[in-house]
This record gives sequence, C-alpha cells and structure tokens, in this order.
Amino acid sequence: MKKRIILVILDGVGDKSYKQLDFKTPLEYANTKNLDFLASMSSCGLLWPIKGIAPESGVSQFVLLGYPLSLYPGRGILEALGAGIKIKKGFVYFRCNFARIKGRRIVNFREKLPSKKLIEKINKIDKDIKLFPTKEYRAILVVKGIKPNVSNTNPSYVRIGNFSKAVKPRPFKAKCKGDKKSCEKINSFVEKLEKLVPGKTILLRGASNKLPKLRKLRNWLFIGDMPIEFGIAKLLGMKILKVKGNAREKLKIALESRQNVYLQIKGPDEASHKGNVMEKVKEIEKIDKAFSIVKKAIKLKNSDFVLCITADHSTPCSLRVHSADPVPCLVYGKEKKDKVRHFNEKECKRGFRLEGKELMHYLKT
Repeated sequence: MKKRIILVILDGVGDKSYKQLDFKTPLEYANTKNLDFLASMSSCGLLWPIKGIAPESGVSQFVLLGYPLSLYPGRGILEALGAGIKIKKGFVYFRCNFARIKGRRIVNFREKLPSKKLIEKINKIDKDIKLFPTKEYRAILVVKGIKPNVSNTNPSYVRIGNFSKAVKPRPFKAKCKGDKKSCEKINSFVEKLEKLVPGKTILLRGASNKLPKLRKLRNWLFIGDMPIEFGIAKLLGMKILKVKGNAREKLKIALESRQNVYLQIKGPDEASHKGNVMEKVKEIEKIDKAFSIVKKAIKLKNSDFVLCITADHSTPCSLRVHSADPVPCLVYGKEKKDKVRHFNEKECKRGFRLEGKELMHYLKT
C-alpha cells in the first residue's frame, strides 16, 4: 500500500552559528530531543529550496510542492487569492508591508497597519487603487488599469521575472520603476499616502495579474496560517484547514488525516526577521515539544506516512532576511543510509543532497 506524505515546512528555521550560542546554530543549540529522535530514524540531508537564490516563502514552497519555477504566478496575486480577494481581469495585485520612515530612510520594515478609519481614507486617494489589510503588518494593494511589469518598492526584495529574491535590506525607500504610466500612478499614490499617514509608507512587491492553469494536488490537505500559503493551496486545489491552535494541534490533525498533508509552521522565521537569536531558539524548542506526538506514533508503529521535515529557506538572524543557504531535511519512511543523529545544519551535511525541485519525486519513490 502506497504511503501518504506529510510535508512539514519550518519557515526560516535554517541559520548560522553565533558566539552567544557557543558558536552553534539555533537548531544545534536548542533542546530538540524529538526532532533528533526523528533524525536518527530518518534519511537526512541538505536541501537547496531554489539553488543560488535567497527565495521568498511563496516561490520556494511552490517549487517544493513539485511545480516549475517558470510557472510561479507572482506573490501579489497569490496572497490576494489566499486572502479571499476576487481575482479580476484588468487588475494588478501587490503584496505590501507598512513601514515606518524618517525622511527617506526606513527605520522599521514591519510597522503595524493603520486604523480602520485611516485605511478608509487611504482607499479614497485614488478610485482605481484599493488597500486590503490581511494579517499583522501585511496587506494587499489592488490597482486597476496598470501593467504588472513594474519593480518592487520594498528594498528587501529584488524582482526577477515573476518572483523576487531576498537581499540585505537597503535602508532607503525605493520608487517604482518599469512601465512609465503604471509607475507614475503607483508613485503618486504612495506620496499621497505618506502625507495622509505621516512617518509611514507602504512597501510593494510581487506585482502580478494572472493565475496559471496547473495540475491539481488532489487528496491533499493544507494546514497553516498565512495568506501566501492559503493562495498556493487554493491554486493547487488542496483542501484548506485553518487551525488556530499551536503546532501540536496541527501535527495531531496531520497524523489523524487520511490525506497527504502540507503543513507550515511560521515561528522561527518571525524571530529571525527581528534578529533575535534567543527567541528563535525558544521557538524551535516549542516546535520540538509538539513533535512528541509524532515520536509517539512512530514508537507505536502507527505510521502510515512518509514524513518530511524541512524549511522553505534559511533566515539567518544576523542578516534578518532570507539567504541562499541549504536547509536541513529529514525524511522518515525512506531507508536510512546516513549516520545523522541530530536535526541541524551541520549534522545533515553528512547525508543526501537535494534541490527543492527534486523533493516531491524523492518523497514519492
């Protein structure tokens, strides 16, 4: 009988070593007895989500699920889809962050969204432009009558075709470049928004306007929190389960399901973007505790699955942004040929080498 797949993405869990952690990475330093048990029972190695690129989460997960990079539709339209915004012809969709500025300098890339009343005023700036808040500092900007071939104004991400790569954040605010009329409209809107909300701006990325027709992932369940993952799951035809519980609750559902499961856990990435090494260690330890129920299922030989635990990218706390480094990967249910006993970046060097585009084939064979 063919086993189902449980793919668990620990968002941004990979990192570098730090003096304050005795020259260990957060994964090495953290108490991870459950993940280490799983590593000792699994085939382990290193995974390059998209080799040579520090990818955004969306494009990385799209590739990890077995789809070509060339078919990725763009961050903006996927987040809009995931947020329940109706996708219409003639509109361009951007993912955006609110940021705090001092002059032309960005002092906080992830500022709390304005009040509901202020958003109502922002939505009166231009009849063709509407802002939709999604989660925390995140929002979607929908613009009518422009072209999608425009640059990001978020200086942490450089556009390459339909996706963006992460770069070391530049502190100065960028203007839209590309199609002249489209950029004039966007730049004018941003200038008016800054006058309406002093000391704040909006950072745009992932302009996109078309969803491709793709083969569907039937008999797959998605469990997660974020609009980008909801968008990917909708596009690929997955069943979506919004679980407000912690990682343990999500893993419990994954174990009890009879479907293939794609599960995303956000915690480590948030700590990395803050540059908080000890917070990342604590997030990893919380996640490890949740995996005790997986350990129990395996010990009871109640495991009808191939389990893969990996990350969509590395997010070093020292950079506060995604990097192109490989991430640790374990696959329970495959023959173990390595001597890896701990789930971390250095130990997993002793195992296999995979690119993200090869992962699904590896899990299925």
